[in-house]
Parts: sequence; C-alpha cells; structure tokens
Amino acid sequence: ASKTSSAAMRGALAGIVRACGAANAKASRRAALAVHSGGGSHRTVYADAVASGPNAMYLENLYIQYQADPSKLDPKWCEYFASLEGGVAVSGGSAVVSGGSTMSVVPGSSGAGGLQNLIRAYQVRGHEAADLDPLGMNQWRTWSEKGITANPPELEPSYHGFTSADMDKTFQVGLPGLPQNATLREIMDHLKGTYCSSIGVEYMHIGDGTKLDWIRARVENPAFRPKEKAKLMKIYKSLIEVDTFEQFLNTQYKTTKRFGVDGGEAAVAGINAAIEKAAELGLDEVVVGMPHRGRLNILTNVVGKPLVQMFAEFKGTHYDFENIVEKSQSDDWLFAGDVKYHLGTSNVREFENGKSIVATLEANPSHLETVNTVTLGRTRAKQYYLGNTPETQKRVMPVILHGDASFAGQGVCYETMQLAHVKEFDVGGTIHVIINNQVGFTTDPVDDRSTMYCSDLGKGFNTPILHVNGDDPVAVTSAFELAAEWRQTWNSDIIIDVVCYRRFGHNETDAPEYTQPLLYKVINKHPRAEAVFGQKLLASGIATQEELDAVKTSIWQKHEDAFKAADNFKPDETMGNWVATKWEGFVRPTDTTSAHPTGVDLELLQQIGRKLCETPEGFKLHPGLKRQLKKKLEDVEAGEAIDWATAEAMGFATLLLEGNHVRITGQDVQRGTFAHRHCVVKDQANGSDHCFLNNLNLGPQETFVARNSILAEYAVLGFELGFSYENPRALCIWEAQFGDFANTAQVMTDQFISAGEHKWLQQSGLIMLLPHGYMGQGAEHSSCRLERFLQMSDDDEDDVPAFQNDFGRQQVQRANWQVMNISTPANYFHALRRQMHRDFRKPMVVASPKNLFRLRQCVSPLEDMGPRSRFQRLIGERDPEILSNADKVDRLIFCTGKLYYELVAEREKRGLKNVAIVTLEQIAPFPFDRVKTTMEMFPNVDVGDGVHPGNIIWCQEEPKNMGAWSYVRPRLVTTAREGLEKDMVMRYVGRRAAASPATGYPKLHNAEQEALVQEAILGHDDASWSVQRPSSLLGHQT
Repeated sequence: ASKTSSAAMRGALAGIVRACGAANAKASRRAALAVHSGGGSHRTVYADAVASGPNAMYLENLYIQYQADPSKLDPKWCEYFASLEGGVAVSGGSAVVSGGSTMSVVPGSSGAGGLQNLIRAYQVRGHEAADLDPLGMNQWRTWSEKGITANPPELEPSYHGFTSADMDKTFQVGLPGLPQNATLREIMDHLKGTYCSSIGVEYMHIGDGTKLDWIRARVENPAFRPKEKAKLMKIYKSLIEVDTFEQFLNTQYKTTKRFGVDGGEAAVAGINAAIEKAAELGLDEVVVGMPHRGRLNILTNVVGKPLVQMFAEFKGTHYDFENIVEKSQSDDWLFAGDVKYHLGTSNVREFENGKSIVATLEANPSHLETVNTVTLGRTRAKQYYLGNTPETQKRVMPVILHGDASFAGQGVCYETMQLAHVKEFDVGGTIHVIINNQVGFTTDPVDDRSTMYCSDLGKGFNTPILHVNGDDPVAVTSAFELAAEWRQTWNSDIIIDVVCYRRFGHNETDAPEYTQPLLYKVINKHPRAEAVFGQKLLASGIATQEELDAVKTSIWQKHEDAFKAADNFKPDETMGNWVATKWEGFVRPTDTTSAHPTGVDLELLQQIGRKLCETPEGFKLHPGLKRQLKKKLEDVEAGEAIDWATAEAMGFATLLLEGNHVRITGQDVQRGTFAHRHCVVKDQANGSDHCFLNNLNLGPQETFVARNSILAEYAVLGFELGFSYENPRALCIWEAQFGDFANTAQVMTDQFISAGEHKWLQQSGLIMLLPHGYMGQGAEHSSCRLERFLQMSDDDEDDVPAFQNDFGRQQVQRANWQVMNISTPANYFHALRRQMHRDFRKPMVVASPKNLFRLRQCVSPLEDMGPRSRFQRLIGERDPEILSNADKVDRLIFCTGKLYYELVAEREKRGLKNVAIVTLEQIAPFPFDRVKTTMEMFPNVDVGDGVHPGNIIWCQEEPKNMGAWSYVRPRLVTTAREGLEKDMVMRYVGRRAAASPATGYPKLHNAEQEALVQEAILGHDDASWSVQRPSSLLGHQT
C-alpha cells in the first residue's frame, strides 16, 4: 500500500479502536493489527475499506449504527464488526447482486458495501450538491481559500468502485419509493432527488441514531413533498398573500423604508405552514422574535394584524398627533412610539384546518439578534403559567428569525442555542429560521463567516439543519412542516436555512449596485418567487392561468379595500393594543395610581425566619452552614439584627405566600457570589438540593426558582426580561457575578430595559442586582458603572419638582426605571416588595453590596419590616443625638450604599457631632422632596456663595467622572434653588477623574479611601478658596 493509504488505514483503525470502547480495546487492537499486517485476504478486506479518509468516517458511522441496532445493517457488516470486537480475523464476504454474481461487501469497492457507502455519502454530503441558490450562483461552495470546494467526490459512483457498466445492475435496497430490487441508476436518481434537489438535509452530525432514523424516514419518503392540487394551491395562495403585501406597498410607497421580505417571500408562507402543522400537534401559542426585515409581512400574514391598521401606519392615521401633544402637556409624559418595522403585537390567529393559536410578535430594535432570548423568556413564562409540565412545552412554541450575516456573526446566537436544554431556560425547542439573503447589508458572505454555511453554528448543538431553495415554496413548506413536527416530537431546536436573496438594497431606497454589482445584475433579471412557482403549476398542469389569476386578483382587491378603509381608521387612544390580557388592571404612566403597603406582620416574618433555618431530617448540611443557620435562627428570634440575606429571603418568602412567582438567575445565585445567600443548599453526602423557600409550609405559596445560569450575561438578562413581560405577578431578578459584567449585556439595557415602555408601552418589573463597591479588588470588580444607568434615567435635572404628598410615587410612575444603592437590609426588603405592590411595573437597577453581607453594623430590626414600615427613598441622619441638635450641624454629607458605614466609623472615631450623614437609597428618579426636607433640617450648614462651595457635600467612592456625581449635582442644586431659594454650590469629595474605575494596588486603594473619608468628615482649612483639590488622590471639589 502507498504511504497515504497506510496512513489513512492506521487512522481508521484508531477510530475503530476508539469506537469499540475500553472493554474491547485489547481485542480490537489485536484484530486491527491482524488485519493490517496479515495476509492477502486481511489486507484486501481492510485496506480497500478504509484507504481513504472519508471512508474511515463512514466506517465509524456504520459502527455507531451497529451498536444502536444491528438489525438495520447488512448482516455482513454485523459479522465484520462482531469479528473486530471479538479480536477474530475478518474474512472476505460477498453479497448477491443481479444475475447471481457475487460482489465484495468491502466498502470502497462496488457491490453491497460500496452501495451502502454511496447511500451514506448522499445522506452525509448530499446537501453540498443540492440546488439551493435561486440565483444559481452558489458562491459559498467556491471558497477554496477557506478549504471549501464544490462537488464532493464521494457523491460519484466511481468513488465507490462502480463503473458505467454497473449503472443498470440491480441491487437489493430498502429505500422508500424504490422497488426492493432497483438498478444503480434508479438508486442514484432517487438519492439526488432526495438529497440534492431544492432541499439540502444536514443531519448526520446528530449523535442519536433514533433521531437520524426519524429524519431519514421522512425526507427519503416520496410523500415528503406534496403533489396533490389542493395542497399546492394552498401554498400558492399563501405565497401570493405574502407577495401581494410587498408589491402593493412598493406600488403605494416606493420610496418609503419598509424592509420588505422581497426575495424571501416563501419563508413567510413556510412559517404559517409550520404553525398550522404544530397546531395540529397540540400547539396553542406561538411567540415570534425577529429583526426588521420582513416584520411588516409577518405582522399581517402570520400574527394577523389587520391590513387596515397597517396601512393606517403608513398613512400616519394610526395616531392622533394633536391628541398626543395635548396629552403630553396635561400628563407631563410623552409616548415616543417607534418605527413600524420595530413594533410587535399579539393576536388570535385562525387557520383553515379549524385550529386557532395566539400569536405574539416581540417588539425589537435594529439590534438584529437581541430579541432572541427575550422571545424565549416570554415563551418559558407562558409555559410556566400553563402548568409548567413537559406537556405545556408543546403548547407554546418559539420561532426566531435570523439574518444570514447576523446568525453567523452575533455571539448572542450561540448564547441563545446554549440555553436550549438548561434547566429553567429550556422551552422545548425553537424553530430557527434564517432568511439567507446571501449578503449582510453590504458585506459579501465570503467576508461574514469562515464556514460554508451561515447555519453551521447549529452543528455544535446536534441540531438538524434544513437548507432550502427560497424559489421553491413547496420545498420550503415541506421543510417548515418537518421542523414543526421535529420540535413537537423531540422538544429540540431545528434550523431552517432559507436560501434566497434581497431584491432591493438594505432598504428600498438603497442602491446595492455600489457594492454588489454582479449579484444585482442577476437579481434584477430574476423573476419573483410567485412567478417561478406559478409557471411550475402551469407547466405541470396542476392549475390553469385563470385559476392563478383569480387568486391574485382576489388578494390584491383585499389590499385595495383595506388601503381605502385606512383613511377612516380610528386610532387607539391608549395605544394599548400591545398589552397582554394578564396586564389588565395595571396602569400607564399617566393614569392615577394608589399606594400599597409593603410592611408585613412581625409574627409571620418570624415564622418565615424559622423556616429559613430548617433542613429535612437526615440532610447532611455543610458544617459552616450549620453554624450560620444556628446564628440566623438566634437573630430571627431576637428580632434585632436581621442581615441582608435574611431580609432578602423574607422579602421573597412573603411575595411567594401572596401568590407571586419569584425567580432569580445568574451565574452564582444559589450560593451568591459572596457566599451570602445559600437559598439552595447541598447535602454533603449525596449532593441533593434543598431549597428553603419552596418548603415554607405556611400555607399556599407560589414557586421560587433560583437557577445558576450559563456564563452569558447578554442572553440570560434578555431571557429574564422576556419572562417579566408575560405576567406582572412574576418577580424576575437577574444578578451579575460582579456589577461591571453587566456591560456585556449593554444592548439589552439600552434598547429594551431602559426604553421599552417609552417606545412600546411595554412594562417590566425586572430587577438587576449589580454587585458594587470599592474594596481594593481592581478595575473589574469595583464598579457596576452606576453613571451609565443614571445617564439613561429620564428625569429632567431642571424640572421643577412638586414638593407635595405622593410626589415620590407619581415620579416613579412616570420614570423609565429606578436606580438604587441601598444601605440597610430592611430597605432592600421593602424595595423588593414594592416592585410587586404597585399597579404598575418599572425595572429596578440595584448597585447591590459586597461587604455589607457580613458587616455587623449593617443589620435591621425586624420592626423595620413590620406593618408600619415602608421603603425609604432617602434615609436621613440616624444618630438621635445629632438629630436632636440639628442646629449644631455645620457639615452635611450626602452619599449612597456602603460608603455610609465608613463615613460613620470615621465620625465616631473622631467623636464629632457636627457632621450629618444622609444616604440616597433611590438615586433615580431623584427624591427632590426628601432632599429638600433634609436640607431644611440643618439650617446652619453653609450652602456656598454661588461661586464657591459650602459644606453640603456629595461623597462617593467612584472617580469624579463616574458614579452618581454628574447625576446628583444638578438635582441637588435644583432642590436648593426651587425648594429653598438658595444658590447652592455643591462640594465634591471623591476620587479624581480617571479612565479606569479603580486601582489594582491595594495600598493605593486604601490611601484613596482614607483620604476621601477624612476629607468628607473633616474638610480642610481653606478660607481663601485657594485649594481646589486637597489631595492628589482626590478630585477637584467644584
């Protein structure tokens, strides 16, 4: 044998040895060596079988099948593998072919073995030769620089030892649609028709033989693609609905951006087919997430948004501009709205088969793939509230549409697929639809990925991939119906890669010829998909021209009628057609709301506290946790020193007992990054879990979920947001490992969480817990970048506040979110409960602590969570002696979070009673009224002379260009000006402006911290205003 053949032979031998497993490794090795070094018969059997690399792969695949079910293989293969496993030398075999002659069964030679390899080659690589590109260019098959070439040699009979003389020989085969004895020519035609036509099935990477057989049984069945007239005409009608919508808008609004689906129309018809098929298999609801391309068509033809309303949006009659402006003046709140190709809706959709489903399309910004896990989160919530069983997963199905460039390039796609089978994130499978335009904005496919297909990500998750020609709506429909059946059967993801094109540029006014001149020469000459399909129906005699014209005329007239009716469309005054029914009774930012208490009966809190310290009998708790629970129980009974984790658990427990679902996710939420929460504990003997909050036994309660998530902030935060959208009675919390890790989810924060209500009237009560605080841990473990969240807060620094009752509640109701840095366990308890004890929902960003969990001063009496207690947006001076001598205070410090305790410690060390320290617990929206009251309490504090600062100080740990300073400074000034008629100049005490949030040198950190604390408490002697910065470690004070 040649060196190449010997190398391939050794490689294949190694593969078989690996496959046979450890138990038979010695026997396998003996058999392999015998075959390789033995006499002529051994060499013929083995060398012919695996002399080439591809055949080695086939051999391993066959062996996997042999292990799963030997009855499905040729008996000679079973004999071969049995001998190899047993260490017995393998003799040559034979199989009967036409005419009674015998042919070797060895793979790589003609005959039964060669035929089996040929069939397997089409199953594995047939998609590489499939007719997938409507434009006939197949650019992705010619990237030789990436090692990608066209025409796999394994698909040629000659590769397997056949010659032209073998083409009319008959073989015994078991392919559906072929007689048991078929000629090689017939077999080849069948294989090409199955695997190389307008559907390319990529599935042999799946490691489950049962699933492989399931797919094979369907795609190899001649009935896979419908041929009856009724079905074909139904597909044609669905395609014309999609096509007419685009053509009608192109006629009426030729220069308006609509991001149409022109070129990929069949995909929309396919989605309808998938939903209808799934409805037959138990589906009740579908949740769709998608980018802007094709969204308007999906809205009307899949979700069922009325054409009249859609056309009203184009005409601008869907809202009353004068009314919006008038209401903004009276309500002091303005709904921003969004462009129509970002909007979503929810609707009941009925199908011809009599089935109906609820279809929801998620609103999405132009960040193409951001909506992916939002879609999955809402889906999971729907499944949870339907009963949270495996069966309810079949009742709600997510469909996510992708672009080819974005699916290949956006990391969140990987994160989305990684969630597929993670507990509490599993939605029972998603249908992923790639609208493969073969261009990304102006980027050619060769530049937007390294792989042959944009869908290759799916192979890493054992996901079947159906590539389909977008000009063949029958093939598209068949692929989508198969996808629906797969999802409902296997509860797993599936990808459909609809290879199509983008008829216009990135939008309808773009000129794509600048960057893709050759591609658009082809596209401009290419007929629309409906014309291609219509011609096929005519040529095959399925339909007459009159029948096709009747369908087109009827649908076009429907659009004409709706277009005229849009002139009289009456807009929804509340803009409320998006809100789901579960949100009935919840108010908008402009509606009247009322207060709801958050305090809880003290006896109930103690009962809860005891349950938080109990484990089942026989449960082997970690010794350290035993000591912690013993101390916790003592504190609960005493009721004087409730720590942060206990207050949080009590907040969760009371909400659960009130019927609210609570879920918290993130990388380390069960234990907590700082080993403080321990809401789920492990049996040290057997590893079993115990969740205290699901075992309260204090009456009916909802379920608590604490789930450590995958290491993907972007995806998991989006998932929790989607869950929170579905039902306002679910408290959804995402906790970052460290606060600054939230920056990997910045898109979700910017586009959805901070602006979702303003753009889409979509409320959410999502909580983000972002551990924050300067403890000498360096740049990446100190700051949650509080300044970014405050910059996105929408309260105006110069808006004159109304210093009156209920100001705080009305202020929060109109704000886009709340930003907190809370300093006491009790106030955190109330903040959690306040999220659910309102008739509206707002996101809440919490700069949560790291060292306060074990700080002995950071505890709360149980009474602070009792019936007469509530959340405090600002906590004033806590020293009774200083409060009773307020006129002696000449220095007033405002701060937030854990810095308060360091300032108090310094004050106590120096025995000072002239310094008052106040914490802003809710930084945004800014508590103008509480700040005004605080300033009034200390009348002898110098406010400055209008140019130079006095002794009202903002103290922070963060550098001056970070943290809350830029946000609070103008609002503190506004409070003094409008509330006290004083021209106040704030004094800044904190780190100097910097590029990095924190130093990595512990000694430098300590020096900075000591300097800012001392400067805040003591100040410096500067009667002449000459010292702008008392220390090089600190920032300028004005």
